[in-house]
Amino acid sequence: MKKMIAIMAFGLMTFGAKAQVVVDGTNINDLDIKYVELVGQAKLLSLSIKVFVDYGQEFSWKQQTIKNTEGKNASFNSMVNALNFMDQNGWEYVNNYLINNNGELTYKFLLKKKDK
Repeated sequence: MKKMIAIMAFGLMTFGAKAQVVVDGTNINDLDIKYVELVGQAKLLSLSIKVFVDYGQEFSWKQQTIKNTEGKNASFNSMVNALNFMDQNGWEYVNNYLINNNGELTYKFLLKKKDK
């Protein structure tokens, strides 16, 4: 019985949940934009990657990282992991390309907001 109540409570909490992709304090799903670019770079001495989001914001020396629900930088194991996260939160893949700068690889993925 307790399991059933817990499952129902979780279901009610997630039923009204709205997709959020928070980039340094801004929920980009609430912005009037159609496209974003995910930029992935390998972390030094790590198996995970850094993923930044370009949604057309003003230039900043600070790269725009995706935040998790605790407000900390989200961690992704690969670009596919980041793509799955974005897909689950209302964005779909359009195109991608790779930049090789003397062995330093930068992955760039163009995404568009899913039609409602």
